[in-house]
Amino acid sequence: MSRKFFPTVCLILLGAPAMAQVRGEGIFERADTNNDGSITREEFVAARQDQFAKFDRNSDGHIDSSDIPKRLAARRQRSGGADFVVGQFDADGDGRVTKEEFVNGPTLIFDRADTDKNNVLDPKELAAAKQAAQSRRR
Repeated sequence: MSRKFFPTVCLILLGAPAMAQVRGEGIFERADTNNDGSITREEFVAARQDQFAKFDRNSDGHIDSSDIPKRLAARRQRSGGADFVVGQFDADGDGRVTKEEFVNGPTLIFDRADTDKNNVLDPKELAAAKQAAQSRRR
């Protein structure tokens, strides 16, 4: 399995939730468990617990290329995208991502949105992240 999985999975697993956020179903909305309008890094990481089950489509306890919908994989290949591999989430290098690796993996979308680097996404940062996702979508 190619080590180029991370860029694609990152876009899908992390970027897709940001784009889904535009439709009101993103990880940011689910992460605000105390409904205070802000999301801490801890809330974001905790939300990944539930998110893992959605990405582990075949319920085998890990995420790998078999969990990526075939039409999405084909579209990425047609557009010259990387093969679906695990990359940075795959801490032990076995070609698949366990729940622990996913939950405790890189928080790139959170880090990008946390412009003041205080480990809390305030309403302004969340609005900016939503706007950025909308712009990428166009």
